[in-house]
Amino acid sequence: MMDSLLVLIPVVLPLITAALLLPLTGRARLQQAAALVSGGVLLASAMLLCARTARGAILVLPLGGWSPRVGIVWVADALAAVMLLFVAIVSYTTLLYAGGSLRGERERRYFYPLHQFLLVGVGGSILTGDLFNLFVFFEVMLLASFALIALGGRARQVRMGVPYVIVNLVGSALFLAAVGAMYGAAGTVNMAELSLRAGGGGLPGVFWGATALVLVVFMVKTALFPVFAWLPDSYPEAPVTVNALFAGLLTKVGVYTLFRTIPLLGGAAPGGWQPALVAIAATTMLVGVLGALGRSTIRGVLSFHIVSQVGYMIFGLALFTPLALAAGLFHTLHNMVAKTALVFAGGVAERIGGSGKLYAMRGLARTEPWLAAGFFVAAMSLAGMPPLSGFWGKWFLVAGGLAAGAPVATGISLLVGLFTLASMLKIWNAVFWGEPEGQRYPGRGQHRGMLGATLSLAAMTLLTGLLAAPIFSHLERVATQLLDVTPYVAAVRAAERREVHAVAP
Repeated sequence: MMDSLLVLIPVVLPLITAALLLPLTGRARLQQAAALVSGGVLLASAMLLCARTARGAILVLPLGGWSPRVGIVWVADALAAVMLLFVAIVSYTTLLYAGGSLRGERERRYFYPLHQFLLVGVGGSILTGDLFNLFVFFEVMLLASFALIALGGRARQVRMGVPYVIVNLVGSALFLAAVGAMYGAAGTVNMAELSLRAGGGGLPGVFWGATALVLVVFMVKTALFPVFAWLPDSYPEAPVTVNALFAGLLTKVGVYTLFRTIPLLGGAAPGGWQPALVAIAATTMLVGVLGALGRSTIRGVLSFHIVSQVGYMIFGLALFTPLALAAGLFHTLHNMVAKTALVFAGGVAERIGGSGKLYAMRGLARTEPWLAAGFFVAAMSLAGMPPLSGFWGKWFLVAGGLAAGAPVATGISLLVGLFTLASMLKIWNAVFWGEPEGQRYPGRGQHRGMLGATLSLAAMTLLTGLLAAPIFSHLERVATQLLDVTPYVAAVRAAERREVHAVAP
């Protein structure tokens, strides 16, 4: 019973919360309080799920009594659990931040229910064990994100959000078509069954073509090169709280789906995909950071860095060794925290200066020292400065890259780290350093929720860096479980005989 609840809560609790919040539109404080209570339960359940799966247990929940081969099945292993934990952390701090950052009647009325609907999609995408329901949860997530990105109602906001909508709608259509083709070729869309049948050989070329198309769709949603241009223009136009939520969660769901599907299907796939994915990852790192150096607004710089940092995560996946996979996962978790903290700090700076343009205001380090401290810690973590979490993420990736024989891509990752430092110092010098000037609304950085959320995540990136050894040790076990698909497949197949099945190592 407890295992069933732990698997259900990440999807069902946000859905119930969203339904309860809808009648409370117009009562933002009450909505926030209810969402925070729900977020606390979500965070606690994610911690319990991490503890339950830490030693290799895999929880499988078939829904409706159907066989997992043809019905809906949710699967929680160590990877899903740790992702859900960091999703809960980012979500909770975003709720804290939202109390002071939401502006206008539309934002205050609808942010909290839409936030919960987004969590339904995110949680379902992480837990689902079949590709069709992954499509369904993607659509739930995307519908909520479409509404959130235009929540402010400004004309430019809507206009710049159009490419986001178009790209994701096209991606969804291609995804559905590819899933249909895979079902026609293999007779199932359950990921465990697909892994088993792919490993057995004999699947037609149309199956592998459809699989490649699914992975391309995941690359689009992850914003990998060359299909990334939709992100840097749309994210900065969203309300700050929404921008932070997207930066911390949405692209990371795309990263997760690649980490989930490639080990299940990649071992049996035709050769040549690894060098191609390494090249894509390295190019994404470089193009993203060069774009960041060319931007002239705080959130413009940070949005291009979402693209660049995704390259690091996929670099670890592409190397396909336990060390590199663990490094890619470590970097993913680090980035969820550090990037959200940076957008939080940038949003407060925008409120104080009345603009997000670089050099429109200066001297925040003197007038808002706690805000400056939060930004600086998160920025240095993103750039890879010790002892922060970003340093260890890059260190582990460099070690994995050299061990796997990828010196060129590894060298690019080090070069991109230097460019990342330069772009973070660009924001620091333009906004935080120097004599105070251009601060049109001084004191707006003092909102306790906004500042507390920023400093909490900044402290977490420091703590993650100090605890890098045990965290990475756990992620190495997660990576080993990912590469050995046999327990995952066995757990799903065994669940046919029970309502919920937990397979221990």
